[in-house]
Amino acid sequence: MRRLERYKGKAHPAGVVNPYTYIKHNKNKIDYALYKRRGYYIGSGPIASGNKTVVQKRCKQAGMRWNEPTAQDMVALKAKEESGIWGARTCGSTVRDFIMAA
Repeated sequence: MRRLERYKGKAHPAGVVNPYTYIKHNKNKIDYALYKRRGYYIGSGPIASGNKTVVQKRCKQAGMRWNEPTAQDMVALKAKEESGIWGARTCGSTVRDFIMAA
């Protein structure tokens, strides 16, 4: 918190969170030692990897064009398939089966 003292009470542009205020109000939610003990990922590596697997692999193929709503839908389906949620809730059918039936 001492390193953030310089931001204490300073105004920021609309939509920009004051880091001092944010940490002060969310300190109880930032217990990285506890999260690590519970096996949660800490850092951006797993997130970047998930982005590559879920988003880029599916949405950046040759000739593909997306707008925000359809890309969001596709990413949600792909994320469910990659995480194993899709098969568990759809009696084993795949995302491909779902899309082809539409």
